[in-house]
Amino acid sequence: MNGKMVNELLFEQLFRMYYAELCRYASRYLSDKQIVEDIVQSFFIAVWEKDGLTINGDNFLPYAYRSVYNRCLNYYKAELSKESFLASLVEEWNGQAEEENDFRYKQEVREALRKLPPKCKQVFLLKCIKGLKYKEIAEVSGISVNTVKYHLGEAFRIMREELIDLQGTVLLFMLMKPVFDVVV
Repeated sequence: MNGKMVNELLFEQLFRMYYAELCRYASRYLSDKQIVEDIVQSFFIAVWEKDGLTINGDNFLPYAYRSVYNRCLNYYKAELSKESFLASLVEEWNGQAEEENDFRYKQEVREALRKLPPKCKQVFLLKCIKGLKYKEIAEVSGISVNTVKYHLGEAFRIMREELIDLQGTVLLFMLMKPVFDVVV
C-alpha cells in the first residue's frame, strides 16, 4: 500500500469514529444543527486538504476538539458583526421567557432588557442564552475578560434596578432559572 492510500484509510476511519462526537461537542457552543455539521465538515475538509499534516489516533482528538472549538468561536465572531445576530439573541431570550407560562413579568423583563447598552446586552445574552464562558465571550467580542465581567455586572445592575419593584432581586434569579436550565 502506498502512503496516500494509508492516509485515506486513516482519514476515513477518523471521520467515521469522530464525526458524531465532534458534532455533539460543537453543539455545546452552537444550537443550530446545520451550522454544527457545517463546522465539523469544514474541519474534516481542512484536515484532508492540509499537506504535511501527520495525524494518528493519539494526537487527532485533542487537535480536533481545539480546531472545532476555534471554528465555533470564529462563527460567533463573524455573526456578531451582523446586526441581525443580536436581534436573534433577543428573540431567543424572548422565546425562552414565553416558554415559562407562569412567568408573570415577561413585559417588564423585555423592557429592562431593551434598556441595556448594546455591549452590555450582547455580553449578557451571550452568557445567558448561549452559555458561553467569560473567556469565550471575550474572544468572540474582542474584549478582555475583565471587560466581560464589567459588562455582565452592569447588565445585572441595570436589570436589578429596572426590576426592583417586582418582588426584589429574587425575581432576577427566578428569571435566570429557565435560561440556565436550557444552557445546562
